[in-house]
Amino acid sequence: MSAPSDEIRTVLVVTTDKEFAATATAGLQATALPIGQVLVLPPDRIADQLADPACQIAICDLDGFEDEPLEALADLRHLAHADVRLIAVTGQFTPEVARGLLRLKLSDFLVKPVSEADLADTVRRAIGNEAETHGESQILSFFPCAGGVGNTTLALQSALLINERAARRRKTTCVVDLGLQHGACAEYLDLEPHFDITEIENQPDRLDRKLLDVMLSRHKSGLAIISAPPCPWEMRSYRPDLVTRLLDLVAAHFDNVVIDMPRTWFPWTDTVLQGSDRIFLVTEMTVPAVRHTQRLANAMSERVGNDGKLGVIVNRVDARGNTNIALKDVESVLGELYLGTVANDYRAVRAALDQGKPLGEVASGSRVLSDLARLLFPDAKPESRLSGALRKMLGRLRPPTGPNEAAGARRHA
Repeated sequence: MSAPSDEIRTVLVVTTDKEFAATATAGLQATALPIGQVLVLPPDRIADQLADPACQIAICDLDGFEDEPLEALADLRHLAHADVRLIAVTGQFTPEVARGLLRLKLSDFLVKPVSEADLADTVRRAIGNEAETHGESQILSFFPCAGGVGNTTLALQSALLINERAARRRKTTCVVDLGLQHGACAEYLDLEPHFDITEIENQPDRLDRKLLDVMLSRHKSGLAIISAPPCPWEMRSYRPDLVTRLLDLVAAHFDNVVIDMPRTWFPWTDTVLQGSDRIFLVTEMTVPAVRHTQRLANAMSERVGNDGKLGVIVNRVDARGNTNIALKDVESVLGELYLGTVANDYRAVRAALDQGKPLGEVASGSRVLSDLARLLFPDAKPESRLSGALRKMLGRLRPPTGPNEAAGARRHA
């Protein structure tokens, strides 16, 4: 269905949260849709606007209402005219709220924190402009060559780096934790895992965008995470069509997808790897790990092909090296599959995990981040490390360029 050609006369943003109001306004601008006016009002001043046929979209922050979210939404339904498209936003996300939102006839809903890009996509879908969601996604898979090599840490920190760069271009990023029984991506960032696989494992077709939104965990950076609650007492495989359906849906709605793969090879593993644009095998500098990495890389190349998308990252490499194995020997064994190393910054990584924060918040100068950036963005120019204050000072020292600036400089000389 294509977007309506007529102007959207009024979009109503209902909130008492100034930060969300700014996000919503910027997100509406990012849609590039013909919007007549945007009204930002608190809940107690919206009755007339919701009843006005000129109001075509209402983005309602339920956290600003005195009643519970579902009661507030029921009141909104009562006040609004029949054709308004309601988009609900809430930070009070519980299983009861999730079930209630699914039952109600909403155009869409979002869970805080909300990024500008997500809100823009939601508004476009609400008016039927689904053709403008995303182009082809970039899919990166991280595969552990042995237990305890830091695969989840590298996958998650890589996703955060990608998300940071992508957000500047209003693009979105999602991490998919395919350790469906032992995953930890959400817990690494102190988030609640919401992906309830039991709801859809026998009916994968039930999984649509609205249900996916319910099952996403959201980090304040805007990074989306699909992670199931740990189930360590159970070990079984899930239907390949379930995993395929999940990844197809994620790839259709996110620009970048980072997959944290389990070490066990499941019936769906081949399909996931074949659909990945890049595959990072994560290993460490021990003789058994390097030997197993060589065997795994050869087997993977035979099963899913290579075409330059397969490479090995050696994690936790000490600056002083390893007395038992030299890095040049590792490079020799792995050959062209060798991509590079990530430094061993155990103290910073451990602090980030214990605090449930991205490594960049705990130790922004960590070598882990610079090494990952070099591997993920090999063609990118190094970013300036000048502080904002230093940039301003250097700006004041620049010679005047215009005639007025030159005259002013002479007057103060």
